[in-house]
Amino acid sequence: MGGTSATTPQTSLTLWKKAFTRDLDWRKDELRDVVFWVIVLFSVSLGSVYGLLGFQGMPCFVSYFAGVVLVPSFYWSSFLGVDDEDFGGKMEVLGDSIGSGAAAFVLSWVGLFSLIH
Repeated sequence: MGGTSATTPQTSLTLWKKAFTRDLDWRKDELRDVVFWVIVLFSVSLGSVYGLLGFQGMPCFVSYFAGVVLVPSFYWSSFLGVDDEDFGGKMEVLGDSIGSGAAAFVLSWVGLFSLIH
C-alpha cells in the first residue's frame, strides 16, 4: 500500500514538470490532462475577472469560448512545441475539457458577481 501512494505524487510531479518544459514527447492522455488544467485555470481566472469587474451578457460568453480554444492551442503549439495533428486535431486534444472549463467559468463569474454587485 505504501508503495502505491508514494508513486502517485511522483508521477504527478513529473507531469507538472513536463508541462513547463519545451519539446518533449507527449502521450495523448498526458497532453489532455495538462490541457484540462490549463483550461480550468484559464476559466476560473477569466470568470473571476469578469465577476469582479461586473461584466454581463453575451460578449462575455463569446470572448470566453474564443479564449478557451485559443489559449490552450497557443500553449501546446507555441510553448510546448506539440503538433495537435499528431493527436487527432485541436478538438480531440481539447476533448471534454471545454465543458468542465465552461462550468468553472460560469461558477466563478456568477459567484463573484453576486458577491460583489
